[in-house]
Amino acid sequence: MSDEPALVLGVDAGNSKTVAVVADLTGRVLGFGRAGNGDIYGAVTERAAVDAVVAAADAAMTAAYGRADHTRLWHAAFCLAGLDWVSDHEFWSARLDDRYPGLSRTLHNDGFALLRAGEPGGLGVALSVGTGGAVVARGPEREWTASFWLRDPLGGGELGRAAFDAVVRADLGIDPGTCLTQILLTHLGYDDVTSMLEAGTRRGGLPPAYAGLARDVLDAARGGDEVAVRIVEGQARSLARYARAACARVGLDHEATTVVLGGSVLSSENPALRDATVAALATELPAARAVLSPRSPVVGAAAEAIAEQRGSVPAEVATRLADHRFPPEFLLT
Repeated sequence: MSDEPALVLGVDAGNSKTVAVVADLTGRVLGFGRAGNGDIYGAVTERAAVDAVVAAADAAMTAAYGRADHTRLWHAAFCLAGLDWVSDHEFWSARLDDRYPGLSRTLHNDGFALLRAGEPGGLGVALSVGTGGAVVARGPEREWTASFWLRDPLGGGELGRAAFDAVVRADLGIDPGTCLTQILLTHLGYDDVTSMLEAGTRRGGLPPAYAGLARDVLDAARGGDEVAVRIVEGQARSLARYARAACARVGLDHEATTVVLGGSVLSSENPALRDATVAALATELPAARAVLSPRSPVVGAAAEAIAEQRGSVPAEVATRLADHRFPPEFLLT
């Protein structure tokens, strides 16, 4: 292997997809692959999650150099959703040792791929809001995953659920009227709140896909609807508080840390939650630097592998990774 270029593998596994990248130590992307749900808590079975991670990694290796041969790799960073407890690390260590024996590798929660994508130095906090919410942090000597410590409603699904509940309360006269009422009725295809509520709660009924309402909440908040603004600002305050708690867990300086923002809702073209989160961070962590990640988390996973091999990610390497243009369908959620 000494006569061949040093190659690394970065894997970013989530509930919607698992993606993997093979790159060299200069940040040049040589191959990539995609598969399904790689979260052992979210996939149909744990075996299905393992198969997805392996399939994406094998596809990236095959695209890079013609075969799924892990012995060509110098190092791999597996950033996996659902890697929350010591027992999860033990589970994945056993499965990956079996599939890729002898491979130099590290295991991280997938939030660390986002962190490295937005902060090449790798230290700081990452807040990810998609369907759900996630918080991770890395300090000089340790890293921490919030995971099941998150006890507040976070994510696009919870934005939608809160809007649904607010519409029901408004119909009862408990909460103020809101434009969300007509928006949700139109979106879900009902004539009135009674029909909407009954459809999701009667025997044989099916609750709405709350995450699909998140965009409606952001649009209403940006338009100044009082109820929608309250929902969005409430989630933003929770995110900022967890960011402060995460700093404390890993020994980061509360007054000067980087907070990377990512996920489909925080990075949405509608900045309502992003702006509210930045404002809330200014209260909880006044000197923190909030940045929206300009790179896909899978690029962060590759950067993580490079940093673990080289000790850091030079600026030109981070730029080369960020400049790589993947096909749109590769990163599509």
